[in-house]
Amino acid sequence: MSSPNNNNNTTTTTTTSPSQSSPTLTSVASNSTTTTTTETSTTPKLQFVVRSKTNAYQEIGQQFGKNLNLPSYSNGDCRHVEYSKDGTLIAYVNLNEIVICNSDGGSVHSVINRPNVGMISFSPQNSFLLTWERMSEYNNNENNLIVWDIKQASILYKTSQKYCNQENWPLIKWTDDEVLAGKLISNEVHFFNGRSIGVLAKKIKLQDISSFEFAPAANGGPYKIATFVPEKGSTPGSARIYSYPTVNEYCSHLKFFKASEAKVLWNKKGNAILVHTFTDTDKSGKSYYGETGLWFLSQDGTSFNLNIKGPIHDVQWSPTLDQFMVCYGNMPSQTTLFNLKGEPLVDFGLNPRNTIRFSPNGQLLCLGGFGNLQGDMDFWDLTRYKRICGTQSHCAIYTEWSADSVHFMTAVLSPRIRVDNGVKIIKYDNTIVYQENIPELYQASWRPLNPLVFPNERIVYPSIQQQKESSPQPQKYTPPSLRNMQAAPPVVTSPPAMGAPLPSGFKVYLASAKSSSTFKPKQKPSSSSSSSTPTTNNTTTTTTTKPSADEPKRELTPVEKKIRNVERKLKEVEVLKEKLNSGEFIPPTAIEKINNEQKFLEELRKLQSEL
Repeated sequence: MSSPNNNNNTTTTTTTSPSQSSPTLTSVASNSTTTTTTETSTTPKLQFVVRSKTNAYQEIGQQFGKNLNLPSYSNGDCRHVEYSKDGTLIAYVNLNEIVICNSDGGSVHSVINRPNVGMISFSPQNSFLLTWERMSEYNNNENNLIVWDIKQASILYKTSQKYCNQENWPLIKWTDDEVLAGKLISNEVHFFNGRSIGVLAKKIKLQDISSFEFAPAANGGPYKIATFVPEKGSTPGSARIYSYPTVNEYCSHLKFFKASEAKVLWNKKGNAILVHTFTDTDKSGKSYYGETGLWFLSQDGTSFNLNIKGPIHDVQWSPTLDQFMVCYGNMPSQTTLFNLKGEPLVDFGLNPRNTIRFSPNGQLLCLGGFGNLQGDMDFWDLTRYKRICGTQSHCAIYTEWSADSVHFMTAVLSPRIRVDNGVKIIKYDNTIVYQENIPELYQASWRPLNPLVFPNERIVYPSIQQQKESSPQPQKYTPPSLRNMQAAPPVVTSPPAMGAPLPSGFKVYLASAKSSSTFKPKQKPSSSSSSSTPTTNNTTTTTTTKPSADEPKRELTPVEKKIRNVERKLKEVEVLKEKLNSGEFIPPTAIEKINNEQKFLEELRKLQSEL
């Protein structure tokens, strides 16, 4: 049994000479005035893990660098590494065993002796580990899908599964509390007691079903399951939402064509899904890459199609609000924020982008163009809809925020890109925090942590000097024959002091209130107590005059109190609309309030009819 290399050395970073073949470590100290994470006794340190052809080890912030007190493998036996869902455990999958360690101290939690494991997955509460391996003589060509008890390192359940890939992994899924588990069988979904896999409790029978997803944990509500069935011939595809244990009938459903595959995304509350559909071919001949579509379905039966023209590159729910973002269209693509009604709230402009990354606290956004694009990235402040800065990360494969919503990692990985492999960590203002060149790097990932344990720091925009230091300016091309002469002056572009320029096509929408200009609130029948004053948008509001000194004060009725509350909301809407029309940026919650203007007016009409 191979064991991790633990060294009780207090040094947390190492630097190698250029002649050595080990990874090159570069820690970039930040002397800027940008946001820094406040370190307290309750705030955990950021951590990430890397795995190359020869090495696998963890690194800890704030300066990062290889931590010699944590497990590391340098013999090339490590085939895969993965954190648990909550980040407390980390599993190193070696050639002949799986070593599960505590992420903080590095102590060995348990060891599972099983060779040639190809895929692993932790259950949400770290009670079980799911493993899959190819069928071979070792397992007698059967029972290659296994559920392990992590503490006892013992087998609880095993079955045969011939094929498996990253798209349908994990093959057994648990609810967040591990009370319920599900497994996709041919034309069925089998549900088990989460603590006793294999004992069938319920099942959904659905012809040609290809995937299912559990909703995030609800506040004491029933478990919900979303299913997807692809189209087949003239039969349309479908998506359904079920409520456990009444899985014999669905809560809501929708049908659609042009859906041979789909990605189903639950929102944070677990009451609505987005269905991102794909086809292998485009029958219209407009695209070589097939067709895409996007559908919305809620538990109460509300459904609609966004009718987006062109390819859909990425779809993501906001981690904190009832909103979702879509990157779509031919390059340069458009990225739009929508509400639950499918109404656009903000267009983030036309740019070559295909990746959406919300920060865990929902206040920041990274829009990137990776894959076959140049690796350009834009960082946005979602509290003011301002573009903070732009940067680049060529050939990045892994891109993700850290749990503190300040740091952002990009990694160039093999085998897709075989040169310039390594990781880079920056802040949202493009301050480079750390870089490490790692030959033949296969994996890099942040340790999952609860974002609520990190404080929401004030978003600070980079100064002109910080932009110059962190972003090298482009140089004019000089022909080889002139390079020995005087160098051509660089082309300098002056970065803004507060926020970067907004891209072409940026737009903040206002929901149109059709009756706001014609509806006039009903006046209370009184000769001297009230008067109506027209506002700038021809909407009449009611203002109550002050009673005279000798007039006794009358207590407002409950209906009058409600009317006063709604009128206050309408006045706030008017102020917000004036700010928006003058070019000021307002937070997403204010946009939602503006969109609810018609709702407030209808409520006011109803209340005044009760007087």
